[in-house]
Amino acid sequence: MSYLVFARKWRPQSFDEVLAQDHVTITMRNAITSGRIGHSYLMTGPRGVGKTTIARILAKSLNCEKGPTPEPCQVCDSCRRITAGNHMDVLEIDGASNRGIDQIRDLREKAMYATASAKYRVYIIDEVHMLTAEAFNALLKILEEPPDSVIFIFATTQPRKVPDTILSRCQRFDLRRIPASVMAGYLHKEASGEGITIDASAMALICRASGGSMRDALSLMDQMVSFCGNTVRGEEVVKLLGMVETELLGRMTAAMLEGRTADVLDEVSSALSEGYSVEELLDALTVFSRNVLLAASGASGGLDDVPDSEMETIRGLSAGVPDVAVLNLLRIISAASSEARRSELPRVVLETAVMTASKMSSAFGIRDLPPVAQRVAATSAAVRRPSPPLREEPIPEVPAASTVKEGIPGLNVDEVEETDAPVPVEAPAGSARQESGDAADREREKEVTREILGLFDAI
Repeated sequence: MSYLVFARKWRPQSFDEVLAQDHVTITMRNAITSGRIGHSYLMTGPRGVGKTTIARILAKSLNCEKGPTPEPCQVCDSCRRITAGNHMDVLEIDGASNRGIDQIRDLREKAMYATASAKYRVYIIDEVHMLTAEAFNALLKILEEPPDSVIFIFATTQPRKVPDTILSRCQRFDLRRIPASVMAGYLHKEASGEGITIDASAMALICRASGGSMRDALSLMDQMVSFCGNTVRGEEVVKLLGMVETELLGRMTAAMLEGRTADVLDEVSSALSEGYSVEELLDALTVFSRNVLLAASGASGGLDDVPDSEMETIRGLSAGVPDVAVLNLLRIISAASSEARRSELPRVVLETAVMTASKMSSAFGIRDLPPVAQRVAATSAAVRRPSPPLREEPIPEVPAASTVKEGIPGLNVDEVEETDAPVPVEAPAGSARQESGDAADREREKEVTREILGLFDAI
């Protein structure tokens, strides 16, 4: 095949060319220099961050004619064959299609033989988590005590699926996503060598769409060059990738923050009629709302990869807007994004979400509330207000028991037994007024408490 895609053409061939994985490359270089070469390694991390690339570079460093060396010469027969992928002693195995116990048994038998021409036989098993439980068990013994010339290098995107018995026998390295700034610099350098011109907006969009995967970014670059030639612009990236336009997102977000329900529903209808799906629109709104939230809160660390044109729109929306208002909007939109994927009527979920978000300002009314300090001071003064003094009323004299008996008509005094039980006495009028005042104070305290709690609920 005459044409070689960028993902293969621009693949790093030495530890120095690997991007944003210094914690791995420095360890590998020092291990080779000091002779502390392990017999099994596990490379984990997202797709396209350099797991298999580092495995190949390690195999090249160990089998170079000048090696083992951290700087392979790239010109000897061993280096060239490993780069081409046809070295007999460097075997790359796909764990998804060679996942059974029979394949692992065959691997164990062949590992016992001497190497064909290299110093080390290197087994690179990609997506090792796809092996069956029986295959992992068959691999345990040779992985723990392999022949002196055999090295295993595993790569996986899901290390949680690898048994602990395998993990304990490997040196594990967790590779990280490549930062957008590092990725953009690398793409600019390689593109300029190919005579490709790409503006800053297009580069930011490509890096964002890649999700930190260099292979995805290179594939997108290849696609963009095929679409628009050697000059790549931001509007062409938006058109090709089907990304939601920043102007549309800005109009929808402004309408929701300002409470213009009809306008935001019209924008939704217009966007869907242009061909955007509900899921694409919700995902784009979630990311855009997140950027507005960071700008409204004063943070700038997470906005490095946002294009300048989009940053102008974000700054205009976040100016004078409370961050709690944007936070409520983001919560509603992100929840709707998950719900829309499970619902049979995703458009209803989208329209309900944007309508709810546009009603938040009128529901809470934060701008209409008085300052918190003044409200609390007023309610506290009401709680500390002294109760009115109670007037002392004379306690009526209680008549004797005999007098009470004589005063009751139809009652025979002789039939009434003398008793020491207390005679019930009617409460004086002053005591009733006192209880009435206490009840009023308690009601007033409850009312003040409710006002304070209502204030915090509103905030």
